Amino acid sequence: MDEKNTDFMKEEIRQRPVNKKRLLRRTAITVFLAVLFGAVACTVFLLLEPVINNAINPSEEPAPVTFPEENAVDEMSPEDMIASDAQIQEAEAEKKAASLVDVDAIRKEVLSEVRKDLADQNKKQEKETTVSEYEQFYASLGELTQQISRSIVTVTSITPDYDWAGDAFNSAGSASGLILAIRGKNILILSDDNAYAKASEIRVTFHDGQQAKAQFLTQDTVTGLTILKVEESSLSGPLSQNDEITVAALGSSEKASLTGTPVIAVGSPSGSTGSVSYGVITNSGLLLDVADSAYKQITTDIYGSTQASGVLTDLDGNVIGWIDMDHSRSDSPNLLCAIGITGMKSQIEKMSNEIRMGYLGIHATDIPESVRTEQGLPEGAYIQRTEMDSPAMEAGIQSGDVITAVGGKRVTDCSSLMDILLESRSGRQLSVTVSRQKGDEYSEVNLVANLTPRLTFGSNH
Repeated sequence: MDEKNTDFMKEEIRQRPVNKKRLLRRTAITVFLAVLFGAVACTVFLLLEPVINNAINPSEEPAPVTFPEENAVDEMSPEDMIASDAQIQEAEAEKKAASLVDVDAIRKEVLSEVRKDLADQNKKQEKETTVSEYEQFYASLGELTQQISRSIVTVTSITPDYDWAGDAFNSAGSASGLILAIRGKNILILSDDNAYAKASEIRVTFHDGQQAKAQFLTQDTVTGLTILKVEESSLSGPLSQNDEITVAALGSSEKASLTGTPVIAVGSPSGSTGSVSYGVITNSGLLLDVADSAYKQITTDIYGSTQASGVLTDLDGNVIGWIDMDHSRSDSPNLLCAIGITGMKSQIEKMSNEIRMGYLGIHATDIPESVRTEQGLPEGAYIQRTEMDSPAMEAGIQSGDVITAVGGKRVTDCSSLMDILLESRSGRQLSVTVSRQKGDEYSEVNLVANLTPRLTFGSNH
């Protein structure tokens, strides 16, 4: 077969022209999709990371702050004062047995022991107290003060302000604070400065000089008591490894023998940070005139600053009072006063747990038994006055009323009334039964109060 001649056929491969606009468009779309995918992936990760982390490492809910209930060891109930039949029979048996004993011999022996004890006491009294003994005594007080100081902090609030020319500046104020509890990984601190809620920054200085940023948690609008929060992440190390940060031990201010006992004032009793004073309690039973409260005042013979802050402790290191100079006597404004810690425990416990307490706005006091019997007053809490525009005033509660029941619970005195109010929540209605004088008699009146918030909360609430 003859081969075909293909010399006349020529093939040339030409390169396809590049469409630069189309290539640029595809590149831009690819980059956009990559950025979009990355943004979506980051968003999904941020949203799911806490869920996945909690599923893998579940975190426990921090336990609520609680303070141990006090035992009235110094009090004796009326039932304990009445002897039982068995005790009476035992006393008679001991009396009969004593009649069979040689009384003269026992008397001589007792007199001999008494004379010996008196001689020993006279020897001790005649012994001069040396300087070293005084130094040892105050050294032991100093060691105790150092232990207490681990629970005391200095709180500094920085608040923006303007001078007379309209120029902006930062105003700084400081007060003492008390480490109340460690809840989860947060340190809760008690203080009482009304500027905290408006402060642009709050800093806490601990006993060892370490500083940390604090957050405003909650504040009582009636008293100014404030709970601050310091997160563990703002400290230089974990709480478990820091021995200089110690939770305060709260004692009791309701002991019958409190008057006349020595106390230590720690914080800034003289007005300067870190100052310490020693003294004696002169009174501990005066009921303070504070709205919706049954605080009892502790007075001392300690001369301090009218701007003092801090705590009073006993010689066991237990906090028994929160220094409060707002209610000091006008004739002795520099003698340190404090609010008894027992009357504060329930309130600061609820503030620490961010419970929305209700506000009624009444000033109440106890009715002495003699006055109640003489004038025929009913049992309850006597209303001295109500706060202007308060829920109590709007409900119709008047000065001179005696509150006998709240929320269906019986009221016997001021303390029982305040206990009920502390359990009441804001935004709720509260039934109040009062006895109101009409002529020579008291008649019962039923009222309803709409409780408003007593606490303010931080921005994170």
